Amino acid sequence: MSQSPRALAPVTQDAMASFAHCDNPRLAEVMALLVKHLHAFVVQAQLSKEEWMQGLQFLTACAAITDEERNEFSLLSDVLGISSMVDVVSQPVGGTSSSVLGPFHNHDSQLQPNGVDLTHGQAGERTWLHGRVVDVQGKPIANSQIDFWQNADNGLYPAQDPAQDPHNLRCKIHCDADGGFELLTIRPHPYTVPTDGPVGAMLAAAKRNIWRPAHYHVIVSAPGYVGLVTELFPAGSAYIDNDTVFGVREGLIVDFKPCQNAEVAKRYHLQAPFYEVQFEFCLVEQALQ
Repeated sequence: MSQSPRALAPVTQDAMASFAHCDNPRLAEVMALLVKHLHAFVVQAQLSKEEWMQGLQFLTACAAITDEERNEFSLLSDVLGISSMVDVVSQPVGGTSSSVLGPFHNHDSQLQPNGVDLTHGQAGERTWLHGRVVDVQGKPIANSQIDFWQNADNGLYPAQDPAQDPHNLRCKIHCDADGGFELLTIRPHPYTVPTDGPVGAMLAAAKRNIWRPAHYHVIVSAPGYVGLVTELFPAGSAYIDNDTVFGVREGLIVDFKPCQNAEVAKRYHLQAPFYEVQFEFCLVEQALQ
């Protein structure tokens, strides 16, 4: 005979209360809420011991495949929409919309000169990405940092493709005194999220879409401002209305325009036309949250 929610309530109350003496009040609050909602899930789903064990095995499998190059827990958070919900509740008012970090971000991207050419002779449609970093009043934020990464022309990230240099199509650059930045890269492509791990097996069992629309990943940061983790999506990309990680925001959809700029073509040894993407990232001061 299954127990009623009322019979389970004391267990929930005791588990929540067990965090009451934590020195960190925010940790106590978050853990108590986590316990409360997890217990409610167990009750509502009438979770069996076999299902609970399957869940533990799933999390163990996620841990086994996670390393410095790939984070299966980040992917799980993405495909469950949790990453996007964190974006929704934590987005500061007035700034550029945030989006998901994804499982392939690396902290060791090399610092490159502003204006770097990331293409290095590889396949792909050349794209001049440039713009500014500004505050909510539109004033430039000097020397802010851009952390950029994307997939290659075959749709893969370096962590998925041993043939690529580990630093391929990713870098960090410092903006100039006017908040300006630029780099030469290639047009990104839609790709499937990794399906060779436990999250992929879950998506297959649920018969869910496994594709993401094409996008650039960008982290923008500056002292005194709330850091921004976001993405830029080419207008008209396949799957832009069915992103498996729910990361598309209307303000992050950009046009890839044909460009005939002779100065830029000469600088990067390009034949016109090439693509141009221009975007202005807006950061919010920490004190204004």
